[in-house]
Amino acid sequence: MNSRPIITLDGPAGVGKSTLAKRVASLLNMPYLDTGAMFRSVALHLGSGAEKRPPEELYTACTAFHFQLCGTGEQTELLCNNHPVGDEIRTEEVGRLASRLATVPAVREYLKDAQRELGESSALVVEGRDMGTVIFPSARFKFFLDASPDVRALRRYNELKAKGETPDLAHITASIRQRDESDRNRAVAPLKPASDAKIIDTSELDIDAVLDAILESVRESAAIIVNAVRCSQESTLFPVNGTSPVPSSAPTPDASPSSSSSSVPTFSHLKSDGSLCMVDVGDKAVTQRIALVHGVVSLNATTLHLLKTNALPKGDVLVSAQVAGIMAAKRTAELIPLCHPVPLTFADVRFTVQDSPPAVLIEAETRTNDRTGVEMEALIAAQVAAATIYDMCKAVQKDIVIRDMRLIHKSGGRTGTFTAQDFPSTSTGNA
Repeated sequence: MNSRPIITLDGPAGVGKSTLAKRVASLLNMPYLDTGAMFRSVALHLGSGAEKRPPEELYTACTAFHFQLCGTGEQTELLCNNHPVGDEIRTEEVGRLASRLATVPAVREYLKDAQRELGESSALVVEGRDMGTVIFPSARFKFFLDASPDVRALRRYNELKAKGETPDLAHITASIRQRDESDRNRAVAPLKPASDAKIIDTSELDIDAVLDAILESVRESAAIIVNAVRCSQESTLFPVNGTSPVPSSAPTPDASPSSSSSSVPTFSHLKSDGSLCMVDVGDKAVTQRIALVHGVVSLNATTLHLLKTNALPKGDVLVSAQVAGIMAAKRTAELIPLCHPVPLTFADVRFTVQDSPPAVLIEAETRTNDRTGVEMEALIAAQVAAATIYDMCKAVQKDIVIRDMRLIHKSGGRTGTFTAQDFPSTSTGNA
């Protein structure tokens, strides 16, 4: 498994992991993964008694669930089969179903792979029961949060009361003790701290105090995390306003870390000596992979009219842009460092001329049967097509705007299918 800048927060139910993980992720501008929500989603859809189904049948049922993350920090959204996971999974009953389902090796094995897949493509702040021991044993920072059952029960009681419910404290306390017993003594991945985890008892600490303890632990390596997250996410570790989330005594991103060279993070494209390499995808399955990218070229009404009537000085704009985009898709590996040469089975660029507001809408589609995806090929096709439109129209308009280039659909591979929520009608097969 490839190592990413990952921070794990493990601990029993009701210890404040979710709140803390979201706060840490927000401060560090990293995605937040609630693995418990993944188990709850599966439990909710499979229903009561699912843990009693035959292992092979249960594993097959789990393969119908595909998870993605969108956003960072407290705005991170977990999607299950392209639908946001909501409060429907947060009931006590679903929690009990999830706890029972979590004892089944087939379910844990499938979700372990799904969680690792998310961690391979992004830095993460992740919370759960066995993140530091089983799922991400090489995580750079591991924390185990704990508190007495009575304290955790009271927190849950107050949380439910704040929502207008009428909870029973005794029932909640008994439920938490029962769940602790199950989680700590189960045969598969029992709840316990990783050997290298920092244990924080939150019984007498508020959220801010625990947060300070976590940030203090990462303080000395802040520079390493900054560079790692920038490399893996093309974004900064610190908030946009430039305020550091760690104490002011932390080294700046340009400072030399005090740790040895062996502490340099390892990424899928970095060798142990820090030199670059292409990711080895040889062990991935060959599947059909499809990508669709959408973009917009905004023009004024006069330029759009000239384009529609083939009256621009350089000729037929859209035909030229289509050919340019398809040619560019085939040469993507020559343009993007460390990008795999992919044998495309199909590439196309399609256009929709929009009168109001005047614009040309671009949709680029690429397909392959290979071990790696074709998102980059579709992105390059769309962007080169847009640049060609700009080049052929710039003689009559200088303020053309190319905007909103984005992946709207991909399928194939271990991460399954992704469709942008505001493009529900996306379809393929227009060869």
